[in-house]
Amino acid sequence: MTETESGLDVLEEERKRLITSKRLCTVLGVVLAAVLLPPVIVPMAKPWTEINCRHQDINIKTGRARYSRYLWFVKISEEVRDTPISVALEGKVIDVADIKPWHRVNTFSPGLRHSPHYRFHGAFAQARKMEMTFELIDANSEERCEIAESILKLWQAEGRYFPVDDYLQTVFEEGMNLSEQE
Repeated sequence: MTETESGLDVLEEERKRLITSKRLCTVLGVVLAAVLLPPVIVPMAKPWTEINCRHQDINIKTGRARYSRYLWFVKISEEVRDTPISVALEGKVIDVADIKPWHRVNTFSPGLRHSPHYRFHGAFAQARKMEMTFELIDANSEERCEIAESILKLWQAEGRYFPVDDYLQTVFEEGMNLSEQE
């Protein structure tokens, strides 16, 4: 074998390695794109799918909140936290209706700052409003527990969040009237 032929063989092997490397990179790029792009692109076309979303739920028997994260239809994280309602109840469970405890409040997808409207869509805002009402009317722990219980009872009896707005407004007005009289 001449020096030229062995040099050509080396070049041919190098060319084959380069072609193999290019093919491997192309296949790897296609696989990565197939895995990484749908969770970003699909929510733009079909928002709130569990290919990539966050759910927020409320337990209407305890007042606790649950935050779940989904990617590729698999729950990748879940965290249960206290809300002002569950804090006021100090661990107490209120069960006055035959209704499941956990209800969806919000669902968010990448790029969307709004959620579909659920039956308990305003529950977290009502919990914050309740907390502000406590501060404004200077409610003691017994009153806080009573108000939180009433909210959960309304949610369970009505199966939606709307009636609690009127209730909180009444509590606020009565509390302000009492503080004015003192």
